Amino acid sequence: MVTVNQIEAGLAKYIDAEIAPKIPVNIPNGQLKKIAFLAGAAYAVRRGVRQYISHPVLLQLGAVDEAGNMDLDGVLEAARGAIPEEGFKAAVPILGDLTFFAEDVEKLAEYIREV
Repeated sequence: MVTVNQIEAGLAKYIDAEIAPKIPVNIPNGQLKKIAFLAGAAYAVRRGVRQYISHPVLLQLGAVDEAGNMDLDGVLEAARGAIPEEGFKAAVPILGDLTFFAEDVEKLAEYIREV
């Protein structure tokens, strides 16, 4: 089980280490876009994690306990089976579509566990 704080910190580390370095800055307004994305991502992590972790369905499914801690291994196992081989696309403000693969979810879990 991991806490909300661990999830938030792990997400922030993942964004800084895995996504931020790949944002092109050698395009018009590239550095500005990068700064705007990182600021928005920090806000979204804080707001989003707390919003979703408190969803009653996660408690009913056993993914979250009464204290709000998440079963990271259980969620990771479910995610492994749900991610198509070609990955899944997520529309990210400022950056556009990003494709995430099963190995990205594994990396994210590593960052969460490190905290």
